Amino acid sequence: MGPGRRFILVLVALSWSLSLPAFAAPVPASLEYSVKANYLVRFAAFVDWPPQAFADSRSPVVLCVAGRDPFNGALDRAARAQTAHGRPLIVRRPRTAEAAAGCHVLYLGRGGASLTPGGQRAVLLVTDAAVSADRGMIHFVIDDDRVRFHIDLQAASRSRLSISSRLLNLALSVRGG
Repeated sequence: MGPGRRFILVLVALSWSLSLPAFAAPVPASLEYSVKANYLVRFAAFVDWPPQAFADSRSPVVLCVAGRDPFNGALDRAARAQTAHGRPLIVRRPRTAEAAAGCHVLYLGRGGASLTPGGQRAVLLVTDAAVSADRGMIHFVIDDDRVRFHIDLQAASRSRLSISSRLLNLALSVRGG
């Protein structure tokens, strides 16, 4: 079974794991952010960056959390020993816009909007409805008690990112697609 097929199976399993009956309590935050952390790691495998986004062929894919980190270590655990496009994944928490410029995937937590790098950098910006209604290229939402996401394909294209059709097919909606 190829990595793409495994990714889809993992996403289906994650979606099913968050399907709760209508009378159930809301999704616990720890489970919600564990699922979001796994999504962030998996997104890296389904996005193509321009070659100049990396210093060399062995440079890692850098996953960043800007602002308040809601993951409580789940993102670090999810990224441990994982790769995307043959590159290792590392997690950082930049404190300045200059430091965030080195990110490939940038999740905006509370207070993180000021850390978005300027210009048309090749950064996959991921936002969260639990934090803000403002949408990045990928925007997490809770839909029917499951973690889901919307994709803005035009925004990704403006940043010279290409998102796999396999990921687009899993989105609740695709803007500009």
